[in-house]
Amino acid sequence: MGDASKQKIKKGFYPLGTEFAHPLHYVDLNADGEMGISQNRVAAIDRKDYLFPGTRSKRVKEIRYMYKWKDVNLADIAILEEEENDEEFELIIGREGQGWVDNGAGWILSAFIEDRFGNLRPQTTEELAQCIGCHGKVGNTVDAVWSFQRKFPGSQGWREMDYGNYNAASPDKTRMNDYLHENAGMGELGYFYYTVVGADLFGVMPAEIRAELTNYTIQNDLFNQLNLNYNFQEIFDDEVLKFTNREKRKKIMEERQKIMRHYSGAREYLYYDEKINNFFIKGNLFYPTRETMLNNIRMYRMIVLDQSFNLGKDVFGTEKDNVPFAFRSDGTILDEFGEIIPPGEIIYSRPFNEEGVGITPTGLVRVNEYGEPVDDLGIVIIIETESHRAAGHITTGGTFDMYFNPILSGKTVRK
Repeated sequence: MGDASKQKIKKGFYPLGTEFAHPLHYVDLNADGEMGISQNRVAAIDRKDYLFPGTRSKRVKEIRYMYKWKDVNLADIAILEEEENDEEFELIIGREGQGWVDNGAGWILSAFIEDRFGNLRPQTTEELAQCIGCHGKVGNTVDAVWSFQRKFPGSQGWREMDYGNYNAASPDKTRMNDYLHENAGMGELGYFYYTVVGADLFGVMPAEIRAELTNYTIQNDLFNQLNLNYNFQEIFDDEVLKFTNREKRKKIMEERQKIMRHYSGAREYLYYDEKINNFFIKGNLFYPTRETMLNNIRMYRMIVLDQSFNLGKDVFGTEKDNVPFAFRSDGTILDEFGEIIPPGEIIYSRPFNEEGVGITPTGLVRVNEYGEPVDDLGIVIIIETESHRAAGHITTGGTFDMYFNPILSGKTVRK
């Protein structure tokens, strides 16, 4: 369509000249677009307090940009992979001070981030190396891009992002459907809750979801129904898990998983709107509380003042107690010298080989009683040739669940 209407379609690759822009805003739970200007689908009025729909503040943290400057194919990428052991592969092509790097797969990546005074500045080459980590040769992207295939179906995917039509007057409700995950036979969000035991990217339990699951457990008497042995604090409070050993931590997480799978199976994360006969994701799961919002902003402010973006942009704070349990030893973790890291201590290093590649097995791939790797149905697989079928993780690699990033089906889920 449009300027691309005459472009030849090349499956799995975007055409030359493709651009993606990604502004990262601070969260403002009052900024729901209800007060603003006509460009935001709000009648023109005198007040212009908020210019963006959803929870986006007018202030941005970061601007990210991608430009497809070079046509590549699978053979080009294969050549790059063969050069991984060469010293030249470590080099990153960019221009310091201009805020761009080449990802080695046909794209220029550019980004601007706050300086200590809150003004946007070009990111350094070192900071942009983090961008290449995701927008490079990661297996489940499409031509080094994550988001485009995950847009909402139809016209919803081409409109201004409003975070489920967020309204500050009713933050307990969204207007966002869950869509059928066709490979799993359940909703996308339901599948996520079914397969994780944390509910965020770092494997920890956000306060909003913890409150929801606590209420659900009480209302459905799950302690008796699921034969649970631990109390609420032990199951849902990640602080408790920080200093527990492997055996106890595993038992606690297994009980948390039972609750999350029961919750997911009942599709309790959805609420019903009688007026339009439709089911939507609960807002108290999807939106942060005011306390969470302010805490995240406060902690991110520390990173802005430190200008330590080269060390990452994840907010854990500077205090040792702020580090999640997922980054702490369970009493079986070895450091780079092969010594046990005591339970609860932060994992600063892991064993690696001469090439600097980690050599610690994850131990998370599912096996049968004979120690053979299996798929989700318990069928034995040949890990060397069928790793994509493995249930869980494989030896020293990351997740091999290929279904976390499929194209949205467009089929809404009903309770």
